Amino acid sequence: MIEIYNFQDLIEVINQEVMVIIVRSNNCSVCKTISARLELMMHNFPLYNIYIEKVREFSGQFLVFTTPAILIFSQRKEILREARFINFKKIEKLLQLY
Repeated sequence: MIEIYNFQDLIEVINQEVMVIIVRSNNCSVCKTISARLELMMHNFPLYNIYIEKVREFSGQFLVFTTPAILIFSQRKEILREARFINFKKIEKLLQLY
């Protein structure tokens, strides 16, 4: 899992074919569990970690106001967003298409 520390790094990374971002907060215990499970699923796709407190621009630009949240991008376009209640089967099916 690669951590993104500022908004400019995110803009550079988002140009990839398919990428998965998990949005976390420092005091979120559920985020740790979801991150671990998501890491097990990600074999062929890059997984990025963003702490919402460190990259505040992300929250405003991508309208993410709750954690945990998982965003999947393909060629700069958001193709899936899951927040709070994460449907891992839905994520797995989507990634199988790529």
